[in-house]
Amino acid sequence: MPTRRELLAAMAAVTTLGLRTAWADPAGTTASSVSASASPLPGRTFMPALTGAPFPHASRAAGHDYNGEHFDVAQCYSDSTVGIYVPSHFKPGAATDVIVHFHGWSNHVEQVLQRYELREQLESSGLNAVLVVPQGPKDAKDSGDGKLELDAEGFKRFMQEVGAFLLAQKVVSTSAVGRIVLTMHSGGYGGVGGVLTRGGMNESITDVILFDAAYNYFGAFADWAKGSPERHLLSIFTDDTALGNADLMALLQGVRPYEVFDAASMTLAGLRTRNPTFVFTNSVEHDKLMQQYRWFELFLRTTALARAAA
Repeated sequence: MPTRRELLAAMAAVTTLGLRTAWADPAGTTASSVSASASPLPGRTFMPALTGAPFPHASRAAGHDYNGEHFDVAQCYSDSTVGIYVPSHFKPGAATDVIVHFHGWSNHVEQVLQRYELREQLESSGLNAVLVVPQGPKDAKDSGDGKLELDAEGFKRFMQEVGAFLLAQKVVSTSAVGRIVLTMHSGGYGGVGGVLTRGGMNESITDVILFDAAYNYFGAFADWAKGSPERHLLSIFTDDTALGNADLMALLQGVRPYEVFDAASMTLAGLRTRNPTFVFTNSVEHDKLMQQYRWFELFLRTTALARAAA
């Protein structure tokens, strides 16, 4: 089995190859030429407070301290807001497919939706799914995610509540949730790691997408990916999480074949594999991975989710 150093050397070699052109959508538009629309959002945004949201939670009853800085419970761990976006093309069915995004440090739901253009990118993807963004630690340097990370079947209860909310708002005709895609940026790994460890819905999760988020929970990510050849683990990373991604590759070595790309050479067709996929970039900043070249949209297009019917 290769060592972590050997895996890192292999990743470094990949970045020198330039085997493919920049990713292109089916119409042939390259990522570098795509810009976000300035027009009003055509879909519907909801901001309910849901009891199944990560906080409040006993794990942060006294707040949290990091590197000499205190984040108190009132400001950072009392907000149960959940951002929900229903794209304009959404067609309700027998169950609702959902994309759940877990944000990183020093952030809040409204800012996440705007800064990373998640709603706009879901619209552009054409996928028949609803976007859900639970409020994690609010504007805090913390990867803990309360109920969704630590409570047994906390994620299952949360998804049931999301389904019931969509039904109450007459967005759908059933509260049933179908396929689930988990996405995370940076410190959002804590929530997703907990969901995969004890959330109670792994059989419904088809895709897990990391945006520079391999800081911990390596075993949880690897074990989930090993559970079925149809589960797709996709991780794009900078130097910040190169070691964590090497650890993930090592855990998958000999169990599932995986793909390694440089971001400059990836294509939509090449990413549409169910093998675990690792993409390295040293040209995009950590906080711009999702929106600079609309890679959130690109990666959504690689998932098991279906496009909305015309």
